[in-house]
Amino acid sequence: MALTYVTGQNLVLTIKLPSTGSAVTFVNIASSCTLTLENNLTELETLNGRAYKNISKSGTLDVELYQDWGSTGVGMASVCEALFTAAKDYPDTLHDVSFTANGKVFTLQVYPAYPAIGGSAPDVLTSTVSFTVYRGIATMA
Repeated sequence: MALTYVTGQNLVLTIKLPSTGSAVTFVNIASSCTLTLENNLTELETLNGRAYKNISKSGTLDVELYQDWGSTGVGMASVCEALFTAAKDYPDTLHDVSFTANGKVFTLQVYPAYPAIGGSAPDVLTSTVSFTVYRGIATMA
């Protein structure tokens, strides 16, 4: 089987926001997206030597996006405004996420997070949003 190299242009991120009730696809506004999952191990000292036990999982979904405050598009308002509203009005509500990397689909749930506001001239304004992944769980299909 041939090796397939994946680029950032092979990524698709969709988050269903409770504030809008619809799914927002980030392909036209995000410049990077990274899902990081980790097993949280504890080290045990036993009479037989060291042992390791996975006690939990954690994860983050980090999205770098271009700020689009006040924007409107074809059937879509500002992604930054939707994220801000979700974090303000639904701070404890999980968001369903679909993250696709070159045809492999990862599904997970995240807690809302505020996007950063502002930046420096004359740069195009960006914002990094770091979502906490619910229990560090993601499934791959």
